[in-house]
Amino acid sequence: MSKKAKQSKHKKKVTTSSSQADKLFDLIGQQIFQGDYTEAIASCERLLSCLPRHAPQRADALAQLGVAHSMLQNYPQSYEAFTEALAIDPNNAELWYNRSMASRYTARLGRALQDIERAIELNTIAELAKQFDEALKANRMLAKESMKLRGPGFTLDQLVEQEEHFQQALKLMEAGKWDQAEQAFHASITMGDCLPQPWGNLGICLMMQERYDEAEAALKRALAIDRGYTIAKNNLKLLAEARRTGPPKIVGINEPFRNSKMKQSITFITE
Repeated sequence: MSKKAKQSKHKKKVTTSSSQADKLFDLIGQQIFQGDYTEAIASCERLLSCLPRHAPQRADALAQLGVAHSMLQNYPQSYEAFTEALAIDPNNAELWYNRSMASRYTARLGRALQDIERAIELNTIAELAKQFDEALKANRMLAKESMKLRGPGFTLDQLVEQEEHFQQALKLMEAGKWDQAEQAFHASITMGDCLPQPWGNLGICLMMQERYDEAEAALKRALAIDRGYTIAKNNLKLLAEARRTGPPKIVGINEPFRNSKMKQSITFITE
Protein backbone atom coordinates (compact mmCIF):
# COMPACT_ATOMS: atom_id res chain seq x y z
CA MET A 1 0.00 0.00 0.00
CA SER A 2 2.78 2.39 0.92
CA LYS A 3 4.67 1.51 -2.26
CA LYS A 4 1.65 2.25 -4.47
CA ALA A 5 1.13 5.57 -2.75
CA LYS A 6 4.71 6.60 -3.48
CA GLN A 7 4.39 5.65 -7.15
CA SER A 8 1.18 7.67 -7.47
CA LYS A 9 2.83 10.67 -5.86
CA HIS A 10 5.82 10.41 -8.18
CA LYS A 11 3.64 10.37 -11.30
CA LYS A 12 1.76 13.43 -10.12
CA LYS A 13 5.02 15.27 -9.57
CA VAL A 14 6.27 14.51 -13.11
CA THR A 15 2.99 15.69 -14.68
CA THR A 16 3.07 18.93 -12.73
CA SER A 17 6.71 19.56 -13.66
CA SER A 18 5.98 18.99 -17.37
CA SER A 19 3.05 21.39 -17.22
CA GLN A 20 5.18 24.05 -15.57
CA ALA A 21 7.89 23.61 -18.21
CA ASP A 22 5.35 24.04 -21.03
CA LYS A 23 4.02 27.20 -19.41
CA LEU A 24 7.53 28.59 -19.05
CA PHE A 25 8.33 27.79 -22.69
CA ASP A 26 5.21 29.66 -23.78
CA LEU A 27 6.10 32.59 -21.52
CA ILE A 28 9.66 32.75 -22.86
CA GLY A 29 8.39 32.79 -26.44
CA GLN A 30 6.05 35.66 -25.63
CA GLN A 31 8.77 37.60 -23.82
CA ILE A 32 11.18 37.31 -26.74
CA PHE A 33 8.47 38.23 -29.24
CA GLN A 34 7.63 41.32 -27.17
CA GLY A 35 11.28 42.28 -26.74
CA ASP A 36 11.36 41.61 -23.00
CA TYR A 37 14.78 39.99 -23.24
CA THR A 38 15.85 40.53 -19.63
CA GLU A 39 12.67 38.83 -18.42
CA ALA A 40 13.16 36.07 -21.01
CA ILE A 41 16.64 35.39 -19.62
CA ALA A 42 15.26 35.12 -16.09
CA SER A 43 12.53 32.73 -17.29
CA CYS A 44 15.08 30.62 -19.21
CA GLU A 45 17.32 30.34 -16.17
CA ARG A 46 14.34 29.34 -14.02
CA LEU A 47 13.36 26.68 -16.54
CA LEU A 48 16.91 25.36 -16.91
CA SER A 49 17.21 24.96 -13.14
CA CYS A 50 14.29 22.50 -13.29
CA LEU A 51 15.31 20.45 -16.35
CA PRO A 52 17.65 17.41 -16.33
CA ARG A 53 21.06 18.24 -17.74
CA HIS A 54 20.66 16.23 -20.96
CA ALA A 55 16.91 16.62 -21.52
CA PRO A 56 15.94 17.48 -25.13
CA GLN A 57 13.86 20.40 -23.77
CA ARG A 58 17.04 21.82 -22.26
CA ALA A 59 18.51 22.44 -25.73
CA ASP A 60 15.41 24.45 -26.67
CA ALA A 61 15.62 26.48 -23.47
CA LEU A 62 19.33 27.15 -24.04
CA ALA A 63 18.60 28.23 -27.60
CA GLN A 64 16.06 30.77 -26.33
CA LEU A 65 18.53 31.91 -23.70
CA GLY A 66 21.18 32.41 -26.36
CA VAL A 67 18.84 34.49 -28.51
CA ALA A 68 17.74 36.66 -25.57
CA HIS A 69 21.35 37.33 -24.57
CA SER A 70 22.30 38.15 -28.15
CA MET A 71 19.50 40.68 -28.46
CA LEU A 72 20.93 42.45 -25.41
CA GLN A 73 24.41 42.19 -26.99
CA ASN A 74 25.57 39.85 -24.23
CA TYR A 75 27.49 37.90 -26.83
CA PRO A 76 29.81 35.89 -24.52
CA GLN A 77 26.78 34.57 -22.62
CA SER A 78 25.01 33.93 -25.91
CA TYR A 79 27.98 31.91 -27.18
CA GLU A 80 28.06 29.79 -24.02
CA ALA A 81 24.32 29.07 -24.22
CA PHE A 82 24.48 27.96 -27.85
CA THR A 83 27.58 25.86 -27.15
CA GLU A 84 25.78 24.01 -24.34
CA ALA A 85 22.71 23.53 -26.55
CA LEU A 86 24.87 22.03 -29.32
CA ALA A 87 26.32 19.51 -26.86
CA ILE A 88 22.76 18.19 -26.47
CA ASP A 89 21.54 18.66 -30.06
CA PRO A 90 24.62 18.60 -32.35
CA ASN A 91 22.66 18.13 -35.60
CA ASN A 92 20.59 21.30 -35.30
CA ALA A 93 21.47 23.62 -38.18
CA GLU A 94 19.80 26.64 -36.60
CA LEU A 95 21.90 26.25 -33.46
CA TRP A 96 25.09 26.13 -35.52
CA TYR A 97 24.02 29.25 -37.39
CA ASN A 98 23.21 31.11 -34.18
CA ARG A 99 26.49 30.14 -32.58
CA SER A 100 28.33 31.30 -35.69
CA MET A 101 26.79 34.73 -35.16
CA ALA A 102 27.69 34.74 -31.47
CA SER A 103 31.19 33.58 -32.44
CA ARG A 104 31.55 36.53 -34.80
CA TYR A 105 30.64 38.98 -32.06
CA THR A 106 33.00 37.47 -29.53
CA ALA A 107 35.77 37.73 -32.14
CA ARG A 108 35.99 33.99 -32.68
CA LEU A 109 36.23 34.57 -36.40
CA GLY A 110 37.68 31.16 -37.19
CA ARG A 111 34.99 29.42 -35.17
CA ALA A 112 32.31 31.57 -36.84
CA LEU A 113 33.37 30.27 -40.26
CA GLN A 114 33.49 26.64 -39.12
CA ASP A 115 30.09 26.94 -37.47
CA ILE A 116 28.29 28.41 -40.50
CA GLU A 117 29.85 25.75 -42.73
CA ARG A 118 28.42 23.10 -40.41
CA ALA A 119 25.04 24.85 -40.39
CA ILE A 120 24.92 24.73 -44.19
CA GLU A 121 25.84 21.02 -44.20
CA LEU A 122 22.94 20.22 -41.87
CA ASN A 123 20.31 22.64 -43.18
CA THR A 124 17.16 21.12 -44.71
CA ILE A 125 15.02 24.29 -44.67
CA ALA A 126 15.05 26.01 -48.05
CA GLU A 127 13.91 29.33 -46.59
CA LEU A 128 17.10 29.56 -44.52
CA ALA A 129 19.53 28.84 -47.35
CA LYS A 130 19.96 32.46 -48.46
CA GLN A 131 20.47 33.70 -44.91
CA PHE A 132 23.06 31.00 -44.29
CA ASP A 133 24.88 31.76 -47.55
CA GLU A 134 25.10 35.45 -46.68
CA ALA A 135 26.55 34.61 -43.28
CA LEU A 136 29.04 32.25 -44.93
CA LYS A 137 30.30 35.01 -47.23
CA ALA A 138 30.70 37.48 -44.35
CA ASN A 139 32.40 34.99 -42.01
CA ARG A 140 34.69 33.73 -44.77
CA MET A 141 35.82 37.29 -45.54
CA LEU A 142 36.51 38.08 -41.86
CA ALA A 143 38.41 34.84 -41.29
CA LYS A 144 40.41 35.34 -44.49
CA GLU A 145 41.44 38.86 -43.43
CA SER A 146 42.46 37.62 -39.99
CA MET A 147 44.57 34.79 -41.38
CA LYS A 148 46.19 37.16 -43.89
CA LEU A 149 47.09 39.54 -41.07
CA ARG A 150 48.96 36.73 -39.33
CA GLY A 151 51.11 35.90 -42.33
CA PRO A 152 51.47 33.33 -45.12
CA GLY A 153 50.48 29.77 -44.32
CA PHE A 154 48.40 30.62 -41.25
CA THR A 155 45.51 28.15 -41.26
CA LEU A 156 41.89 28.30 -40.15
CA ASP A 157 42.56 25.72 -37.43
CA GLN A 158 45.41 27.87 -36.12
CA LEU A 159 43.12 30.89 -36.07
CA VAL A 160 40.54 28.98 -34.03
CA GLU A 161 43.22 27.85 -31.59
CA GLN A 162 44.71 31.32 -31.19
CA GLU A 163 41.35 32.96 -30.62
CA GLU A 164 40.47 30.34 -27.99
CA HIS A 165 43.73 31.09 -26.15
CA PHE A 166 42.63 34.72 -26.01
CA GLN A 167 39.11 33.89 -24.86
CA GLN A 168 40.44 31.58 -22.15
CA ALA A 169 42.77 34.36 -21.01
CA LEU A 170 39.82 36.74 -20.65
CA LYS A 171 37.95 34.22 -18.50
CA LEU A 172 41.01 33.81 -16.29
CA MET A 173 41.26 37.59 -15.94
CA GLU A 174 37.62 37.76 -14.86
CA ALA A 175 38.42 35.12 -12.22
CA GLY A 176 41.43 37.13 -11.04
CA LYS A 177 43.87 34.38 -12.04
CA TRP A 178 46.44 36.81 -13.34
CA ASP A 179 49.38 34.44 -13.71
CA GLN A 180 47.36 31.88 -15.67
CA ALA A 181 45.83 34.61 -17.84
CA GLU A 182 49.33 35.87 -18.52
CA GLN A 183 50.35 32.45 -19.84
CA ALA A 184 47.26 32.24 -22.07
CA PHE A 185 47.93 35.69 -23.56
CA HIS A 186 51.52 34.67 -24.24
CA ALA A 187 50.24 31.54 -26.02
CA SER A 188 47.99 33.69 -28.20
CA ILE A 189 50.75 36.18 -28.99
CA THR A 190 53.24 33.42 -29.82
CA MET A 191 50.91 32.08 -32.50
CA GLY A 192 50.68 35.47 -34.24
CA ASP A 193 51.85 38.84 -32.92
CA CYS A 194 49.71 41.27 -34.90
CA LEU A 195 47.04 42.72 -32.60
CA PRO A 196 47.29 45.22 -29.71
CA GLN A 197 44.59 43.71 -27.48
CA PRO A 198 46.56 40.67 -26.24
CA TRP A 199 49.47 42.91 -25.27
CA GLY A 200 47.18 45.44 -23.62
CA ASN A 201 45.49 42.79 -21.52
CA LEU A 202 48.83 41.14 -20.78
CA GLY A 203 49.98 44.50 -19.44
CA ILE A 204 47.06 44.50 -17.00
CA CYS A 205 47.89 40.95 -15.84
CA LEU A 206 51.47 41.97 -15.16
CA MET A 207 50.38 45.16 -13.40
CA MET A 208 48.11 43.15 -11.11
CA GLN A 209 51.11 40.98 -10.22
CA GLU A 210 53.10 44.16 -9.44
CA ARG A 211 55.54 43.45 -12.26
CA TYR A 212 55.46 47.03 -13.39
CA ASP A 213 58.43 47.16 -15.75
CA GLU A 214 57.10 44.16 -17.70
CA ALA A 215 53.63 45.70 -17.70
CA GLU A 216 54.99 48.93 -19.16
CA ALA A 217 56.82 47.02 -21.89
CA ALA A 218 53.66 45.10 -22.80
CA LEU A 219 51.52 48.25 -22.97
CA LYS A 220 54.12 50.00 -25.11
CA ARG A 221 54.18 46.99 -27.43
CA ALA A 222 50.39 47.33 -27.81
CA LEU A 223 50.87 50.97 -28.81
CA ALA A 224 53.65 50.04 -31.22
CA ILE A 225 51.13 47.87 -33.07
CA ASP A 226 48.37 50.50 -32.87
CA ARG A 227 49.32 54.04 -31.81
CA GLY A 228 45.63 54.91 -31.50
CA TYR A 229 44.90 52.17 -28.96
CA THR A 230 43.36 54.37 -26.26
CA ILE A 231 43.03 51.66 -23.63
CA ALA A 232 46.77 51.03 -23.59
CA LYS A 233 47.41 54.79 -23.31
CA ASN A 234 45.06 55.06 -20.35
CA ASN A 235 46.57 52.02 -18.66
CA LEU A 236 50.06 53.46 -19.02
CA LYS A 237 48.85 56.49 -17.06
CA LEU A 238 47.30 54.17 -14.49
CA LEU A 239 50.57 52.26 -14.29
CA ALA A 240 52.42 55.32 -13.02
CA GLU A 241 49.97 55.57 -10.12
CA ALA A 242 50.07 51.80 -9.49
CA ARG A 243 53.84 51.98 -8.98
CA ARG A 244 53.19 54.36 -6.04
CA THR A 245 50.01 52.92 -4.51
CA GLY A 246 49.79 49.33 -5.72
CA PRO A 247 47.63 47.65 -8.38
CA PRO A 248 44.01 48.79 -8.85
CA LYS A 249 41.30 46.95 -6.94
CA ILE A 250 38.87 46.85 -9.89
CA VAL A 251 39.75 45.95 -13.47
CA GLY A 252 37.43 46.35 -16.43
CA ILE A 253 37.78 43.64 -19.09
CA ASN A 254 38.09 44.92 -22.65
CA GLU A 255 36.18 43.16 -25.44
CA PRO A 256 38.54 41.05 -27.58
CA PHE A 257 39.68 41.70 -31.13
CA ARG A 258 37.20 44.50 -31.88
CA ASN A 259 37.13 44.81 -35.67
CA SER A 260 35.86 48.05 -37.16
CA LYS A 261 34.84 46.27 -40.38
CA MET A 262 32.37 43.99 -38.58
CA LYS A 263 28.71 44.68 -39.20
CA GLN A 264 26.92 46.24 -36.25
CA SER A 265 23.62 44.47 -36.87
CA ILE A 266 22.98 40.75 -36.47
CA THR A 267 20.11 38.34 -37.01
CA PHE A 268 19.49 35.25 -34.89
CA ILE A 269 16.98 32.54 -35.64
CA THR A 270 14.30 32.52 -32.95
CA GLU A 271 12.27 29.53 -34.19
